[in-house]
Amino acid sequence: MTTSGLKHTGETIWHSSLWGPICGIIAAIGYTVCNCCLRAASNCDPVWVSCIKAVPTTVLAGVPIVIGWSMGRQTLPNWKVTKTLILAALLGQLGGNVLFQYSLGIIGIGLAVPLCMGMIIIASAVLARMYLHEPVSLSALISMLTLVAAIWTLSLGAGDAYRSVVNEAPRGWMLSLGLAAACFSGFAYAVLGVAIRFGVTGNSSVTATTFIVCFVGVVSLGVVSLMRLGVAGMLSTTPHDWTVMIWAGLFNFLAFLALARALQVATVVYVNAVNASQVAMAAIAGVVFFKESLTGALVAGVVLTVAGVLLTPRERNSDADSSQRPQVPASECAVRNDRN
Repeated sequence: MTTSGLKHTGETIWHSSLWGPICGIIAAIGYTVCNCCLRAASNCDPVWVSCIKAVPTTVLAGVPIVIGWSMGRQTLPNWKVTKTLILAALLGQLGGNVLFQYSLGIIGIGLAVPLCMGMIIIASAVLARMYLHEPVSLSALISMLTLVAAIWTLSLGAGDAYRSVVNEAPRGWMLSLGLAAACFSGFAYAVLGVAIRFGVTGNSSVTATTFIVCFVGVVSLGVVSLMRLGVAGMLSTTPHDWTVMIWAGLFNFLAFLALARALQVATVVYVNAVNASQVAMAAIAGVVFFKESLTGALVAGVVLTVAGVLLTPRERNSDADSSQRPQVPASECAVRNDRN
């Protein structure tokens, strides 16, 4: 093998083996900080919070889109991909972000995050297998089962979580709504994740995909917020709430880019399993920063979550899935690497 061939092989190994988990961990940390900010704003209208959270990402991702468009470059994907992303974004924003924000005010960050993540893992595995033809290996299956066990264990502390967040005895219907909202938000995020995977594998840049998803969020959630709160209600937001919502948006932007990049070089199941480490981070943050209940179920769930992440397979099955997804030209890869 020539020197150039060895160099190319080394770059490929680095690209596929390291960028996936690195970006997955960055996404997990970013989403944890974002979720802490959202938890701090749980007293606000969940639709309005979700709308403001999408603003920084829309602006930051929109700048290179506008610059490229002004220079005559095609910065947005074709209509087929754009339509898919818009539909998935509507579900991800209305069914994902809004319901997740709602659940934070009922069951807290320590419980909402693991429930949401568990549904993401389960739904992503099914959807990726059905629509992206991505394999689910035995080790990935064991990892998912371990993570699902962790989520079930954490759910045993739902009553204590409700009591520590709402400061009153658990009410069955409210508790059920909080649990259902967290779970359905996970399904919505899974659909959005598969759509992002479809968008960034040879059809759209990470920046364009990010812009479309968040722009749809600002418009749709802004309209709903206006109908729910009116202009006066939207402007009555306190400076503290404005601050935490904006910070949530900034960290969401960082995490979203990292997640999209990870989805570019690794399978959906793998990325979501690594990203599941935010379950443990959220549980710790809930106890330390928001005085949520520290129970045996929480500790056991965190241990199982860490175990599930460690059991995640480290290599993607490129041979099995490369023939099923669009090939990305080298020039397009170079453009993406420069942008991100």
